[in-house]
Amino acid sequence: MAESSPSSLIPGLTDDVAERCLSRIPRYDFRIISQVCRGWRMFIKSKHFADVRKLTGPVEEFMCVMMDGRFIRDRQFVNYLYGEVFDASGNNLGQIPRVPGPFKSRFGVAVLGGGKIVIIGGYAEVEGFPVDGNRISASADVYEFDPAFNSWRNLAPMNIPRYSFAFAVADGLLYVIRGRSSDGKHLLSSEVYNPETNQWSLMDCPHRPNFRCAFAFSFNSKLYVVDDKSRFIEIYDPKTETWEELDSGQSLSVYSYTVIRNKVYFFEHNKPGLGVFDPEENSWSSVFVPWAPGAYWFRLGEWNNKVILIARMGGCNALTGDLDKANSSKWTATQIKPSGSYPTIVLINF
Repeated sequence: MAESSPSSLIPGLTDDVAERCLSRIPRYDFRIISQVCRGWRMFIKSKHFADVRKLTGPVEEFMCVMMDGRFIRDRQFVNYLYGEVFDASGNNLGQIPRVPGPFKSRFGVAVLGGGKIVIIGGYAEVEGFPVDGNRISASADVYEFDPAFNSWRNLAPMNIPRYSFAFAVADGLLYVIRGRSSDGKHLLSSEVYNPETNQWSLMDCPHRPNFRCAFAFSFNSKLYVVDDKSRFIEIYDPKTETWEELDSGQSLSVYSYTVIRNKVYFFEHNKPGLGVFDPEENSWSSVFVPWAPGAYWFRLGEWNNKVILIARMGGCNALTGDLDKANSSKWTATQIKPSGSYPTIVLINF
């Protein structure tokens, strides 16, 4: 049997051993090791590196903050959607490429397969209708970001363009519930996306004319859809394809939420503090939230199994707190300081 040739990456090691060694270096150090030599830099940027790391490298958890940005073109402001990635220590690992397509508002952001970010629907403003005005155009576009290749791709579009809809991932499937159409009317339809087939399918949902989705989340493999300004929660069981209604005992008007360790944390319009809902016990509580400069209407997310608060406008340090502990009213400032505004926070693993 012929001996393996020495590696051009690490002298004294074979190619496969050298590649495995480099694949286990934390991503925060990529900037440093890419400066060692051209061979390392080209290897880290290659598809082959992504394949090797997937097989042998460590899986790391990162927080991605999707935000609005803007630049000037032809003396006019142009908005775009981009993301910044932070590791478990709060280090800013840089930006991911801008989301393709026209800038949209009131879209959905989900994570499929633990590591792929999906941007769903939303609306774009179309200039000139009426004269000197803007018309809202709902979108059915769906984009997926794969961190292994640092690129976006188009997924199959939804059957119905929509914005301001509820959405959640349950058992690997992505659900979007109701929302609004281009003319601002409330939609009664819902659909589900299967990443294995890259297909959207319309699905039945409760046909209640006054039901206005606030948000949705997954719990015990079921889909929970919270009605806006109502005490009722609709629960969908994918196994039986049936809906049931839960009387939660409280009405909600939510503008930001996150789910951590089987509890739902949320902010309501015109109500102080952070609300906490335990779907297993159907119980409610609240947590004190401090005032901070620029923190009007915090956005909620998860970081290191803790709740993280990021101000709506950029330039402020995020706050974090472990709300399962006795000192849950104590919040700690982090070094995380996103640069954009209107953040949406998701976790990715790769």
